[in-house]
Amino acid sequence: MDSSVIAVGIIETFAGNGKSRSTGDGKPAAKAGMPLPVSVAIDPQTQSLYYAESGSDRVRRIELATGIISHVAGIGETCYSGDGGPAAEAGLYLPLDVAFDSKGDLYICDSGSNRIRRVDMKSGIIDTIAGTGEFGFNGDGAALEVNLTYPSALAFDSRDRLFIVDGQAHRIRMYDPETKLITTIAGTWSKDDDDRDSPLIAKNLVVLSGDAIGIDFSDDHGWLRPECSPDGMDMSVYRDDGKPGAEVRFHDPVALTVDAHDDVYVADKGSNRIRKIEMKTGIVTTVAGVCFYGYDGDGKPATQAMLNAPEAVHFDSFGHMYISDAMNHRVRRVEAGTGIITTVAGNGESGYKDSGAMGGCGMAKFVKAVDK
Repeated sequence: MDSSVIAVGIIETFAGNGKSRSTGDGKPAAKAGMPLPVSVAIDPQTQSLYYAESGSDRVRRIELATGIISHVAGIGETCYSGDGGPAAEAGLYLPLDVAFDSKGDLYICDSGSNRIRRVDMKSGIIDTIAGTGEFGFNGDGAALEVNLTYPSALAFDSRDRLFIVDGQAHRIRMYDPETKLITTIAGTWSKDDDDRDSPLIAKNLVVLSGDAIGIDFSDDHGWLRPECSPDGMDMSVYRDDGKPGAEVRFHDPVALTVDAHDDVYVADKGSNRIRKIEMKTGIVTTVAGVCFYGYDGDGKPATQAMLNAPEAVHFDSFGHMYISDAMNHRVRRVEAGTGIITTVAGNGESGYKDSGAMGGCGMAKFVKAVDK
């Protein structure tokens, strides 16, 4: 991949032909069919690019030096199978993320099977390191006895601890490779939260004064619930910055990353925010977004900006944070040191269009700006 593409701010396609059938193994990646690629990771040993191809239930590799694409894991069928054997002959069930540990082994977020799989890159053998396959939160403990509930993202810290977005459990989990234990570092959810997660119903209109009209969003117990998103969701429970992770609610967390200080950042799609978990204290804060969705705030502090369903977050080597502002069809950047947010790619229109030599990144179109 030509590094000058990033240097001059030009977007171009280097993999995928736009077709939805998985094709092209052994050929240039630009001519390959890639159904629903959802995440990428760089092998620290070979500098090859690996990605989860969720539409074919496979993981594939692109040799950046040659541009050749090949098959790594999965058989192209939606199933869970193959532990103890070659990864290329194993069944995957909706892989949504991939990550490498410091040893160069590949980890796959096998979301549909509610498991995390590992590929020993020296032998090519795949096994399961976390998850029972059952759906539903059952607490912390031994990794192979803990339920994961549609896990969607993975990230390692400098100590090879694996952080997992346990999506439908609304929690962030941590797998310790030394103890083989999984613990919850942030997030809580209950039956009451499930009830609250449905749109509120306006029960009464009240004339406040003149032509001003108030809307009664009271619940069945008579409590007024005024903090609503434009689609009627009660967002008041997500105003929990500064609390320990065990007391914080995430609303559809979908992705995460780890910074140079081993703090964890979560793309909390449902609350339209990026949230930080400080690992030394366990305290959760918001670093971008204001809970309600929209597009606003360029040139201002990221904590005052509006995002719309962010689906990925990453850092570059300078500490700048990049956000996939998916439903705004843009990529946003939060500058290290100042916390100011800007748009670096995408013009807000849905569609596919490279930026070209004259237009710059702002002319590019994304159907959804996602790169977990």
